[in-house]
Amino acid sequence: MYKRQPQNFEDIVAGISLYRPGPMDFIPNYIRGKNNADTVTYVTPELQPILEPTYGCIVYQEQVMQIVQQLAGYTMGQADNIRRAMSKKKQYVIDAERQSFVYGDSERGIRGCVANGIPEETAQAIYQDIYDFANYAFNKAHAVSYAVVAYQTAWFKCHYTREYMAALLTSVLDNANKVAGYIEECSNMGIQVLPPNVNESGNGFTVTHGSIRFGLLAIRNLGRGFIARLLGEREQEGKYTSFYQFCKRLHGREMNRRTLESLIKSGALDGLGANRRQMLAVAETVLDNLDAEKKQNLDGQIGFFEAMGQAPRDEIAFPDVEEFPASELLSMEKEITGMYLSGHPMAAYAQAAAKLNAAKIGEIAEAHGEYDRYHDGTN
Repeated sequence: MYKRQPQNFEDIVAGISLYRPGPMDFIPNYIRGKNNADTVTYVTPELQPILEPTYGCIVYQEQVMQIVQQLAGYTMGQADNIRRAMSKKKQYVIDAERQSFVYGDSERGIRGCVANGIPEETAQAIYQDIYDFANYAFNKAHAVSYAVVAYQTAWFKCHYTREYMAALLTSVLDNANKVAGYIEECSNMGIQVLPPNVNESGNGFTVTHGSIRFGLLAIRNLGRGFIARLLGEREQEGKYTSFYQFCKRLHGREMNRRTLESLIKSGALDGLGANRRQMLAVAETVLDNLDAEKKQNLDGQIGFFEAMGQAPRDEIAFPDVEEFPASELLSMEKEITGMYLSGHPMAAYAQAAAKLNAAKIGEIAEAHGEYDRYHDGTN
């Protein structure tokens, strides 16, 4: 795209149509014609108004329709039959139309190129171009639709970069490889992607203080109902200030031990007064205590603190233990979200890998066809 230097919407449409197997062979001719109009030639003047917008190259099915109409006298309906034959790869129909295109067909009212003053040899050459084009014909109406989306997304990426990347990341939440790839793109653009946080995250990726915050939906074992409750509680009652307070406010059927451990391991509860090792150590005890307190309330019993005229305690004592090693924290994040959030085990080797242009396992795993960067037979 950078060699073509698109200057208008038509250039974007053509780029989408050309950048595919088959048409790619004509990209050099298109670029040469765009950059130097003097290099564009037409085998007959009648082709100029049809192919001038694409610098002498047949790019769209609609151009084939115009050629057979204006050079050979086909009706709109007859021309559309050829377009449909191309789109459905009906080569026998295209073969059969050669005679009519060059010499005409009186039964269908087609004059033919020769009768319209175009030399037979030229007409044959034009039809051969149409014949070759039929194998990769593209509908301009489709290309225009794609180009509109391409232009809109490019505009958003340029003017609302963080919001655009956050939306893009949210759209591929169920694909860890794509999420990792887009996070790397964010890093290349100087945008920091922060780990999930119960006081900052939304459902999907969101823009927070100039950075992008990981979405809670990316954390395994969190149901949508629980996330909705977490966000609703935060909006109504304010941010969570401690680990115990968080558990107490959200205690109920949506939050179980698995849910709480997933939040801890992902780092979503970091900053609530304890490290991950400490929170994991007391998680089960906290939930058991909250279950017991709930049962007491249901049975009408009075707890110790209520009997003393004091409010129930809202904190818990944590064991005096150090945080897990960095490698273990990364392993937990990978287990719970499918990717590393606070760092990467290969970070120390990133520059060396880039220098070697090393293949990425994710890209290899997602390759399916012969036109992918990595395919069967690639070293």
